[in-house]
Amino acid sequence: MFANSTHEAAHKLLNDGKVIEAIEAYSKAMEINPDNPDIYSDRGVAHLHNMDKQNCFADLNKAMELQPDYSYRYAARAFAKKNFGDLTGAILDYEKAVELDPEDAVAQNNLGLLLEQQGYKKSAEERYARADKLSEQEDHLLEVIDDLDQEKAKVEAPVEVKTDSIESIKSEEADEQGQEIETENDQEDSSNNSGEFKKIFTKKSQFQEFIRFIKNGFKIK
Repeated sequence: MFANSTHEAAHKLLNDGKVIEAIEAYSKAMEINPDNPDIYSDRGVAHLHNMDKQNCFADLNKAMELQPDYSYRYAARAFAKKNFGDLTGAILDYEKAVELDPEDAVAQNNLGLLLEQQGYKKSAEERYARADKLSEQEDHLLEVIDDLDQEKAKVEAPVEVKTDSIESIKSEEADEQGQEIETENDQEDSSNNSGEFKKIFTKKSQFQEFIRFIKNGFKIK
């Protein structure tokens, strides 16, 4: 998520409302990683908080230049344009964002809000419907992840073994040696599956692929 520790510190400063200090920290983080689009984007948002329109768009445009096919770059600039009063420009950027990532529920919803403000009620309702459908899918994904985590916890839970004699201990140890391999494999499978779902869910670039996976009944094609 963060390019370096200074980038992370800058993010914390911004969350704490220390906008000027955050901008300075983002600039220092940029000296370490000069071509990282996330730092430019985050500093652009900080400039937005400071109502510095020129520097805000300079940074957001640079982030887009470094990562032109990432939908969030357009969504971030759309948000800034809306806040600076450019509703038409914001709509165009949100349209580009959902073109690149049709599964972005937030961008679909925000585009609907702006279209409604401009009087395009029918188009707005279509965007809302898409956003609602995507939100339902995301809720289902969260349920899947929770189920996987619960299964993983069951597998990893310690088992109390009670024995009445040395002979029974030896017998059970012999049995457990064979079972241990199977259990470890099960744990690994459960852990890997949970990690993969979380990775797919949190990375927007792979979200569409995961949606198809869900629609196909959890079958890889």
